[in-house]
Amino acid sequence: MISWASLHKNRHRLLRWGTIFGGFAAVQLVVQTLNAVAGFLLVRTLEKPDYAWFTIANGMSAALSILSDSGIGSAVISIGGGIWRDKASMTGLVRAALSMRRKLAALSSLVVAAISMWLLMRNGAALLPAVQLTILVLIPIWCVSTTAVLNVVNRLHSRTIQLQLGDLVPALMRLALTASLMWAGGLTSATALLAVLVAQAGQFLIVRRQVLPLLGVETEGTGIQEYKRRIRKMVHQMMPNCVFLCIQGQLATWLISVFATSSEVADLGALNRLGIIFSVLGGPVGQFVAPAFARATDRKKLWAVALTLIAGCVLLGVVLLAFAWFKAGWFLWLLGSKYSHLREELVLVLAGMTISITSSLVWALNIARGWVRLSWLNIPLTLAAQAAAACACQLNSVKGLAWFVIASAAVQCIHSLATCFVGLSGRRRVGVLA
Repeated sequence: MISWASLHKNRHRLLRWGTIFGGFAAVQLVVQTLNAVAGFLLVRTLEKPDYAWFTIANGMSAALSILSDSGIGSAVISIGGGIWRDKASMTGLVRAALSMRRKLAALSSLVVAAISMWLLMRNGAALLPAVQLTILVLIPIWCVSTTAVLNVVNRLHSRTIQLQLGDLVPALMRLALTASLMWAGGLTSATALLAVLVAQAGQFLIVRRQVLPLLGVETEGTGIQEYKRRIRKMVHQMMPNCVFLCIQGQLATWLISVFATSSEVADLGALNRLGIIFSVLGGPVGQFVAPAFARATDRKKLWAVALTLIAGCVLLGVVLLAFAWFKAGWFLWLLGSKYSHLREELVLVLAGMTISITSSLVWALNIARGWVRLSWLNIPLTLAAQAAAACACQLNSVKGLAWFVIASAAVQCIHSLATCFVGLSGRRRVGVLA
C-alpha cells in the first residue's frame, strides 16, 4: 500500500480526491452549521416539556425513515455501482426501489404512529397535540423516501455541486422558517416540525429536477423485476440489522421517555443536538466516498480509503473530547442556561457519538461493497452488551444512558471494523465483491 501511494499518478489522484472531499466537507460544514443554528434556536427557545415532545417526534421521524428504507438505498448503491452508466438499467433500478420503498413506508407508518402516540402521551402531551405531532411525523415520508432513492443517482454520478445544492437550500429554508417563527413568538414543537416538513418538500423538488434528466423517464426502464429480486435479496439480508439499528438509534430516547421525566428527555435531546458536529463527516462519506468505494476495482485503493476514514473519525473524536473535557462551558452555552449542569454528561455523550459515527461510517463502506452476509451477528452481540450495561447503569438518568450507549456502540463498532477487515482481505477479485 505504501508503494502504491508513492507512485506519482496515485499521489495526484489522492490529492484530487482530497480536494474534492475537502470542498464537499466545507459545504457540509455550512449545511450542518445552518441545521445546528436551527436546532440550538429550538433548544434555547422551547420550554423543556415542549422540547421533550419535539425530541420524541423528531426521533420517530428518523425511525420512520430508516424503517421505510430497510436497506433499499444501500442495495441501490451496491447494484447501481455496476450499471450507473446505463440510463435504461438505472431507470429500472430506481423504479424498482421506489415501488418497494413506498410499500415499506406505508407499513412502517402504522407502527411508528402507534409508538409516537404512546410516548408523547406518556410524557405529558394531551391527545390533540400528540395527534398533531404524529401527523407531522408521517406526512413527509413519501417525499423523504423518493428523495433518498433519487439522490443515489447523483451520488453514483459524483455530482458534487448538485448534491451540495440539494443539502444547502433545504437547510437555509429550515433555518429561515425557524428563526421567523421564533421572532414572531410562534415557535413550538409542532411549528418546528412543520419547518422541517417544508424543507424536506423543497429538497424533494430540487433533487427530482436534478435527477430526472439522468434517467430514461420516457420509458419504464429495463430489468425492473430482476432488480426487485436483487433488492429484495439484499433487504432480506439487511432488514433484521436495519430494524435493530433503527431501534438502537432511538433506544436511549425511548428508555428515558419511559423511565424518567420529560426534563431528562429534554436534557438528552439537547445534548444529542451536538451530534450535528459529526454530520460533517457523514455527508461526504454517504454522498461521495461510499459510492466511489462501490465503484472501485483496486484493492489497495479500498484499503487506503478505509484506513483514512477510520483515522479521521478517531482524530475528530479525540479533539472534540479534549475540548469537551477542558471547555465544557463552550458547548453548554450553545444549549442555554437550562442545560448548564450537564458537564459530565456532555463528555460521555460525545464519547458515545464518536464510537457510533465510526461504526456507522465503516458500515456504510461495508454496505457499498455488499459485505452484509454477517450483519445479523450485530444483533446478539449488541444485546449481550446491553444486557450487561443495563445491570450496571441507571436507565433513568442521562449519565446512565450515556454509558449504556457507549457499551452498545463499542460492540457495534468492533463488528463493523471486523466485517470491513474481512471484506478487504477477501481473496476474490475486487470487481466481484459487491
